[in-house]
Amino acid sequence: MNGQTSPWIQGFMIPLNQLDFQTVLNSPTRNICNPSIEATLGAPWYTCENIKLTGTVDDVTARVGDTVTIKVGIQALPTEERGEQLILSVQAWVCYPNTVPGGADASLVVHSMQSDQFARFAWGGPLNEAPAVYNNMNYQQGDGFLWQSLTAWTPSPQDFTDQGEHEGHCCIIANSSGIFDFNGTSGTNVGTPIVANSELHNDINVCTDLYQGQRNIVIVAALPGPPKGGHKGPKTPPRFGFLSGAPRQKTSSRTTVAVTAIKQGDHVDPVLLKVLNSGPYAGLPLKPAILPPKSLRLARHECGWNSWLSKIIHEAEEIVEELLGLDMHPFGGGHQLHLSLPAQGLQPLRMEVELDPTEPPGTVHSIEITQTDANGARGGIRAGIVVT
Repeated sequence: MNGQTSPWIQGFMIPLNQLDFQTVLNSPTRNICNPSIEATLGAPWYTCENIKLTGTVDDVTARVGDTVTIKVGIQALPTEERGEQLILSVQAWVCYPNTVPGGADASLVVHSMQSDQFARFAWGGPLNEAPAVYNNMNYQQGDGFLWQSLTAWTPSPQDFTDQGEHEGHCCIIANSSGIFDFNGTSGTNVGTPIVANSELHNDINVCTDLYQGQRNIVIVAALPGPPKGGHKGPKTPPRFGFLSGAPRQKTSSRTTVAVTAIKQGDHVDPVLLKVLNSGPYAGLPLKPAILPPKSLRLARHECGWNSWLSKIIHEAEEIVEELLGLDMHPFGGGHQLHLSLPAQGLQPLRMEVELDPTEPPGTVHSIEITQTDANGARGGIRAGIVVT
């Protein structure tokens, strides 16, 4: 493989999706946060399908008290030349759902993973017995790919933005390291092992680092309302809370958070479908919504927090609302908030959706929440609203 890839693209990766795997060698550098690259890959950088939860509700939703295993998909790079790529360490952090662009910050890590209690795998045996993947052209197949299981995580009530709930959405960040082109005795080290939460600030850059990934997807049910006259009432409006801001910013700053509906066409958004097929909605006749929600907006999230969340929240000094018309977003318009933040500002927000009460069970709405900082950096959450 030497000579086929640049020093920055070697050995293996945590692919965003299949298109990321297939195109990773097309350029000497890779930035999946670049809007033109995002358009090519068909999914934003924060929707990595090779990070998932097991032993709980679904790939991205955890329940208090479950023994959860986080699995990270490691894929050898797509080359005809077959090399052995060793996987020596993998770490993962569950964070409060957030739209913060780019890297990561220890403050966003959930309560139960503070004090460096993150999920991990670390190989301590002979190198020739370490987990390995082998280069080929097949995505998520054969010996070119493996799901690496990490140490167990047990969610606590303080791990969720809405602490009165017993389950919730998880933003998951993963990091890996190993040896490139192992020859039986040695090779080249790739990736950087992270041994403490405090290192997240400097060592996580999902946009450009081949050995890192982030999955920030939420599934929300539109539940039937209380019965009226012997019939089911209107659907309970779906909503969920999340954090937006700039926890690493040492001075005041401004950012914009927007919510819009995605026109899916004839098929359910594939980013959502992979999650929906893993959990409690798999038995529904899933189909894409033809029309956008009746209303879609963001609001300040008023909620009582304790423990870690109460320490990290630094609310915006000013919030200015703006409607996005059909001229700006033809599929139903949208809504955005302009936040003026203090240093290390983190503002709790919530998304509120009103649906057509006649939509049949299995209807799926795809929603994008994005944060755009003054320097153009973008982060976000992909949300799926499922009519049940």
